[in-house]
Amino acid sequence: MKRFRFSSVLLLALLLTFSPGCFAAEKVTVYHAGSLAAPMAKIEALYEAAHPDIDILRESGGSAALARKITDLGGGCDVFLSADYMVIEKLLRPGAADWNALFASNAIVLMYGPKSKYGDEIGPENWTGVMLRPDVRWGHSEPDADPCGYRSLMVLQLAEKFYGKQGLYEQAMKHQGRAVRQKAIELVAMVESGTMDYAFEYKSVAVQHGLKYLELPVEINLMEPALADAYSAASVELAGKEPGKKMTVKGEPIVYGLTIPKGAPNAGAALELVKFILDPEGGLAVFRDMGQDVVGPKAWGDGSKIPAGIAPLLK
Repeated sequence: MKRFRFSSVLLLALLLTFSPGCFAAEKVTVYHAGSLAAPMAKIEALYEAAHPDIDILRESGGSAALARKITDLGGGCDVFLSADYMVIEKLLRPGAADWNALFASNAIVLMYGPKSKYGDEIGPENWTGVMLRPDVRWGHSEPDADPCGYRSLMVLQLAEKFYGKQGLYEQAMKHQGRAVRQKAIELVAMVESGTMDYAFEYKSVAVQHGLKYLELPVEINLMEPALADAYSAASVELAGKEPGKKMTVKGEPIVYGLTIPKGAPNAGAALELVKFILDPEGGLAVFRDMGQDVVGPKAWGDGSKIPAGIAPLLK
């Protein structure tokens, strides 16, 4: 009797072990900008439903910080999606990545919520004055870690010139109500709770979280490709590729980029996921539905090393 019970247990264990549903899923690690958290969650759900043998592991954060995790900390990443394609150019290529595909755009807005002071009177003409009132709390993300952070500073520099308010940028940097957070997404919860009145954020993030936002003039919101030369008048000094080094980043239209880093632990599965992300009926449709415009998709610079499976999807 004991031998029968033991055999039954052993048989059950073997059946469970070799059952198709019990095989370990193939893992694909994705690092992506915090502003892509909502669309990438949707893309993950759609892709895993169609590919039950794939388990997508996502980590979101500031694009520059994630790029440095790949280069400095040996972070094993299969797909990297940056809120600024130049992060890939300046921090990953050529040592850690061979190619760069552009796929989406965005705009910087001034986000606010139901508890924001003076939310009923702020507008395109007075927002700089409202933001700098002594009792107003506002913020942006850390420029060295997150493109939204340095883009926020660029918006303020461009606003100084656009509105003819000399010293606006310096006043903003010294304002007692200014707060800096590591990730732009952290600002969302603060605005929702009322612990922060206003925050510079991507339009898509404000839309996805149902928060109010002030559309800024196209001359300063970094969304218009035709204004690239005008945007370049703004610049921010940031931490460089190597510790202790600095680099200067100039203003330019907001364009997102993606790549598969060299040495990706699961490059084959990463390629298939990127093909879905760049599919007009797949990932690109998700980005559109969640408030982001599509750019291209197209290769940046020398596209000779774009994988053959991705090239047909690029314009």
